[in-house]
Amino acid sequence: MIAYLKCMLIVAAATGLPPRVLPVIQAIEGGSVGTIHQDSNGTADLGVMQVNTIWIPALAARAGLTQAETEQHLVYDPCFNIAASALILRSYLAETDNALLPAIGDYHSHTPALNTAYAALAESKARELFTGP
Repeated sequence: MIAYLKCMLIVAAATGLPPRVLPVIQAIEGGSVGTIHQDSNGTADLGVMQVNTIWIPALAARAGLTQAETEQHLVYDPCFNIAASALILRSYLAETDNALLPAIGDYHSHTPALNTAYAALAESKARELFTGP
C-alpha cells in the first residue's frame, strides 16, 4: 500500500510527471506527516516528501502564503507537501532538459556521485514497488 497514492496521482497528472515518480521518491525519503529532519548544513527536510527548507521562500511566493504558513503546510499537509515536491522535481527536469533520472538525483543532491547513487536507488525502488514478485 502506497500512502497518499490518490494525491500523488492527481499531482503527477497536474504537473505532467510520470505517475510512478512521486511514490518512488516518497519511498526513498521515508517522510511522514509531522516529520522534520535536521540536516548537517542547517536546513531541514519536512513532511512526507522531505522537502528541504531551502525551498520555502519560492514555495511561499508560488502559493501566496507566508513562509511560516508554508512551513506548517509542508510539515502537516501531505498533499501540499507532495505538490511542492512535484514543483521542485519539475524545476529539476527543466534544468536537465527533461532527463528524468538526473532530475530525480537532483531532488537529493546536485553533487554528481550523490545524484547518481540516488537515481540508481530510485530505479531499484521503482522495480521493488511496481513489479511483481
